Amino acid sequence: MKKLKEIREQAILNHVPVMMDTGMSFLLDYIRDHPSIMKVLECGTAVGWSGMMIAGVRDNITVDTLEIDPVMYEQAVVNIKEAHLDDRVFAHLCDASLYQTNQYYDLFFIDAAKSQYAMYLEHFIQNSYIGSVFIFDNLNFHGMVDHPETTNNRSTRQMTRKILRFREKLKLDPRFETEWHPEIGDGVMVAIRVK
Repeated sequence: MKKLKEIREQAILNHVPVMMDTGMSFLLDYIRDHPSIMKVLECGTAVGWSGMMIAGVRDNITVDTLEIDPVMYEQAVVNIKEAHLDDRVFAHLCDASLYQTNQYYDLFFIDAAKSQYAMYLEHFIQNSYIGSVFIFDNLNFHGMVDHPETTNNRSTRQMTRKILRFREKLKLDPRFETEWHPEIGDGVMVAIRVK
């Protein structure tokens, strides 16, 4: 069985995006501090590392995790099975914005296509309840959101503008109580549904 540390190291070697250590520590501590979090939906499986880390917090946690890339999805399925977590971490090969379920989730961890965060929020709000938590990663996008002049890539600049708009809009959204943590990981926002 591959250890989670090995899976993460292999992912980094293969340039697979994984959450920064401080961001992951924050997410896991948040789940630990909220024992009512048992059902989690993750957008962005990659190789399954973060979903398995989440499931490892407590034995009563289940994770539905969504991945659009078939190669990463296949690797995630293998990793999850080898870790003996396939009874609690369920990978789905699909575009997160098209995923349909009647389930309600306690926590949504959004770490997929950054320019689609607003769409994911609206798509999954139907699967949330008052008190459900949305945690978004990469809202600094390596510092480029607040300093777009650091890149000359046109599509990256467009994406960073979308992230900034999303960040500012979510802070003011009356449906949520939000906490912005620019210093954690690559910028983490926690939004608790209040309406």
